[in-house]
Formats: sequence, structure tokens, C-alpha cells
Amino acid sequence: MKTVSNRIALHCLNHWQRQGRDPAQLLQGAGIAREELLLPQGRIDAQRHFRLLTQVAPHVDMAHKWSPPSLSGLFADYLPLASLCCNAATLRQALHFFLAYRPLIGECDRILLREEEGQARLSYHSESDHPDVIAMSSLANLGHLYALLQFYHPGQGRLVLPTPVRPRLWRELGAWLGDRLQRGESYELRFPSALLDLAHGGCNGPLQPLLLGELDGQMRLLRPSSHYRERVLGLIRQRLWQESVDSPTLLAGICEALRLTRWTLNRHLREEGCHFSGLLEQVRREEACRLLQDPGLQLQEVGGRLGFASQSSFTRFFKEAFALSPSEYRSRRSRL
Repeated sequence: MKTVSNRIALHCLNHWQRQGRDPAQLLQGAGIAREELLLPQGRIDAQRHFRLLTQVAPHVDMAHKWSPPSLSGLFADYLPLASLCCNAATLRQALHFFLAYRPLIGECDRILLREEEGQARLSYHSESDHPDVIAMSSLANLGHLYALLQFYHPGQGRLVLPTPVRPRLWRELGAWLGDRLQRGESYELRFPSALLDLAHGGCNGPLQPLLLGELDGQMRLLRPSSHYRERVLGLIRQRLWQESVDSPTLLAGICEALRLTRWTLNRHLREEGCHFSGLLEQVRREEACRLLQDPGLQLQEVGGRLGFASQSSFTRFFKEAFALSPSEYRSRRSRL
């Protein structure tokens, strides 16, 4: 399952609030619990991530108070990654570091580096099909890359945007970039290929292994070798879809399916930085939001399908996750 850093959702939430909008409405619509945004190095799955961006993007005025991109946001949210990218021997090495460890930011898009006829092209490709989401994500990611290019080679680079970009945004960007803004078929950053391999004198060689070790450790947590976490999440969803089961019965069934004892499964999950109860709560939050959008289901049915013994225990769980009762959530969703 692809995921993205919870930092992105947190920034979206802060922007939403600055516009005077209800933060609970945004989180409910995406099926995200506020507590998930407070977890250090927390992750949001791709489905809920795009659900959040689809709500936010149409309300983002990307031309309002536009300022040249900088690396300050990257340093604030992903300090080891930003530090490594600014401590490379060449721009090529810096870009290699950024692309290799970029899954720590998100796995729901791609950035490709191509070299053609003396030109280097960094192109951004989102897995979303929503034009506003694509525009917002493209400019945010190309902004990081442009700032990195300026760190190594100030004054270089051209930003290429497709024709459908909003006229006001084009004017604002044009006032800043001048002739370094061009129209094209996709979102790209272009610059001379020769810049890739020019030596950068500010590289601190002894620091690189320390930063690489820190980032490799974060990548191992993101992509554990055994992948028991994803298998358990899939089995929980499958069993909740098939029948109503309580937590002990569910755990026993999953252990049987994986041919593991409870102790062994719990050990594997601890090694991957999680535990069974946390995974069960995650699936229950996601499924609760999905099922409550079906007006044909009674609230008691929803709680029963998720394995709660009583309506009160389901209501208590839901209010702890979303600061709303299931009935309040359903009422607000019906008005959207």
C-alpha cells in the first residue's frame, strides 16, 4: 500500500484553517483522524491522501502571496533529507539523494530525470486525475527542485508548465521568473545538463555517511523486509468485510491464516514499528467513515460490522478518533 508523510496533510489542514474553514469537515471527508497528524514520521495511505487533496486543491489560490520557493520547508519537515541534498559533491548526486529517499515524503507520484540534447529535464507525474491536485502537487514538488538547483547553481533553470494553468498564476509566476517560465506539455524543470556534474566545494564528506545512515533507517521502517504490517491490514479488511468479528476472534483468525502464533505475529509487528491493536483501529477508522456514507445502514449495523459489541462502544471509539459521534459525522457528510 502506497503512503505519504502526514506532514502534507498537516500543511493542508493549516491552510484550510487559515481560510476560516472547519478543520473537522476536511478530516471527516478524508477519513483521517486528527491524532494521525501528530505522530512523528506518521503516514497516510494514498486513498485518503488524494481524498484530502481533492477537497483542498480547488480552494488553494496558488497565485496569492506567491514567493520564490526555498528549502526552508524541506528542512523543517525532513531535516536529514534536506541536509543530505545540500551536502552533495555535485548537483547530480544531490538529485540522486532526493529521488532515492523521496518516498519518505510520498509514494503516490514520480519525478523523472532525463537528459536530452544537452538539457536535463526533471518532470513531475502525479497518480491523481484531478487537475487542481496535479497543479498544486506539481508546483510544490518542482518548487523544492528549483530551490535545490538554485542552491548549487543560482540563476539557472526554466520552469515549464502546461497550457491549462490558470492565467493569474501564470502572470504571478511570470513576474518572478520572466523568460525562465515557459509553456509546454507537462510540468518540468529544465536546465543545462553540464550543471549536473560541476563540482560543489561545500560538500562535507564525513557528514554524508551519518545522514545516509539516518535516512536508510527511516526507509527500513517505511519498507520493512517482511511486510507483515501490510498483510495484516489486508486480512483485517477482508475479515471485516466478510463477517462481524470481535478483536480476539479476528486476531486468532489472522494468526491461523499466516500460520503464526500470536507471540510470533506480535514480534514481527513490533519489529516493523506497529502492533495489532493499532492496525485494527486504523482499519476501523477507515471503514467506519466509508460505511457511514451508506444511508441504508443503521448506525448499529455499522458498529456491528466493525466488531464492536455495543453501539456505545462504537460511538466512544468514533468520538475519540474524530471528535464527533457517528450520527454527527453522517449528518455533516449528507450536507456536503
